[in-house]
Amino acid sequence: MVAPMGCGIQTGAGAVLNYLKPAPASSIVITGCGSVGLSAIMAAKIAGCSTIIAVGGSSRAKTSDAIDSKLEMAKELGATHTINSNKVESVVDEVKKITRIGANYAIDCTGNGECVRQSLNCTRSLGTCVILGATQDLTINVENELMGSGKKLVGVVEGCSIPQIFIPELLEYYKKGIFPFDKLITYYNFKDINQAFEDVHKGKVIKAILKMEG
Repeated sequence: MVAPMGCGIQTGAGAVLNYLKPAPASSIVITGCGSVGLSAIMAAKIAGCSTIIAVGGSSRAKTSDAIDSKLEMAKELGATHTINSNKVESVVDEVKKITRIGANYAIDCTGNGECVRQSLNCTRSLGTCVILGATQDLTINVENELMGSGKKLVGVVEGCSIPQIFIPELLEYYKKGIFPFDKLITYYNFKDINQAFEDVHKGKVIKAILKMEG
């Protein structure tokens, strides 16, 4: 069960708990509801964020049912609000309706340049936007979207984690029932590797784990 802890799960959770270290009652918007984003949501709840907004619709999930399913999972794991980007005109406007002036923090897990820009614009003045996805080119107006409002746009790798320390901490949270990462996992026998790949690609499962047959 601990197989996914070494990458996606510690990346999402670590970005919140190790890097952002959000103040209690703060707000955060997390774009991308795969294992990284959902782990960040669980961590934001642990940190005491009062407004946790999950944004879906720009990931590998190809169908509306898959997107809605992941957003439902986000609510189950701690999101206070969800936004399906395919069903609203502007995610930024929706976030500002919820937070009034934008979120204190944003995390983008999509690897999509436009989503990163969207996440940056979801943050309020002096806010911080963290990039976790492997994003390529990104075009922003530095004065209007970053510098003028005193925001930070930061890339974080592996959640700023020391695995030997952080993974045991996450397992302790799991034992306490406040970091139920097992809900992200679907098991497949190794002979079903192609099915596992297809299900992940279509957004039917969040994190596939292959079991070696003895």
